[in-house]
Amino acid sequence: MQVLTATVKFPAKEFDTQYGPRLNARITLPDGEETKLWGSPGDAALQSLRKGQSIQVAKDAKGKYSLVEQAPAPGQPPSDEPQPLDAGELAGEVKSAIASYITNRADLYAFCFKQASRALGEAGASEETVKCAASTLFISAQKKFGI
Repeated sequence: MQVLTATVKFPAKEFDTQYGPRLNARITLPDGEETKLWGSPGDAALQSLRKGQSIQVAKDAKGKYSLVEQAPAPGQPPSDEPQPLDAGELAGEVKSAIASYITNRADLYAFCFKQASRALGEAGASEETVKCAASTLFISAQKKFGI
């Protein structure tokens, strides 16, 4: 098995294939060759890939590529290194930005919950099912719109 660093050319999209729905992302290998990474719908690692991102891929004996691990974003330390905690106070504008972000996400989740309740409540779904559906809608909306 060979491990290479590739670049994401196009993020993952879902396609209907002869084997059912599948995800694929187009990548560019170090030698300039383009190929695809395939996965099942809901594959969080594949769906989290962004255009221009550097990733590690493995090439198996049959020439098939698979995602090994996500490389850290430029300027970010590797995730296995502990990051120092900031014990300082937050500036007023930072506090406001955080509060606004949280308020907006809470409003989005509340909307997702209301829609899931409306759609699934009539079908007699449990509260747990409605919560799961709301969370799925919330996460999907954030991924789709990059928020």
